[in-house]
Amino acid sequence: MKISTPIQIDPDQVAWEGALEPRGETFKAAAPQPRVTLGEPVWWTAEEAMETETGKPWSPPASDRTYTLLRLACTLHPPEGRRSRYSEAVLHAYLRPHSSGAGAVVAHDLYPQRIAAEETGTVKIGLGPDLTFAGLVDLSLVEAGAEIEFPQVFPVVQGYGLGESRPYWRFADHPGHPLLGCQSVYAVLDAPREAGGVRLTIELAATVETRFGPLRMGLPEEAYAYVQRVIGE
Repeated sequence: MKISTPIQIDPDQVAWEGALEPRGETFKAAAPQPRVTLGEPVWWTAEEAMETETGKPWSPPASDRTYTLLRLACTLHPPEGRRSRYSEAVLHAYLRPHSSGAGAVVAHDLYPQRIAAEETGTVKIGLGPDLTFAGLVDLSLVEAGAEIEFPQVFPVVQGYGLGESRPYWRFADHPGHPLLGCQSVYAVLDAPREAGGVRLTIELAATVETRFGPLRMGLPEEAYAYVQRVIGE
């Protein structure tokens, strides 16, 4: 399967859009209100993602688990004020089983995991038979796999939470490339078969440098009604 990553969030695929709020009361009245957009999460079952033109069968890493390829997207719009800029943004995915009493849902793999210097352009990554990401281009070299075109916008990215239920990606500003625009990330979710799907909650936080100093910002309370989904039912 070939997956093309969009370079921006389609207006029809917006989960929530609005202003971040400062955490705490410091300078709250005069704080900037940076606008962000969270895209609708997009997912594929592992069987869909691993389907190839050759029709070769694919076997999951563990038969008592279900696997889902998930894409999340967010856009950081320019903050108000000439002195205001993003210094950091963190995108979280909080994973829980849909059925109570089932075991934990965890991140089997993440992409990107680490981009340590400024990089732009489009790269191709592969999702191999073991459902891990790799920088391969020719998937004909493996029996099954997905090929993902990935445009890089944010220059410095670090993924955290492999094997955990709350993976996240931390994006950092770079002197030659402001922390702005749209970026997508991918995760392979690993759930017990009895989970009956995955409850997903998306969270976004950012640090904005302002004339007051750095301000920690996050989603307003009303946003959480729009950023929760059940996937892979």
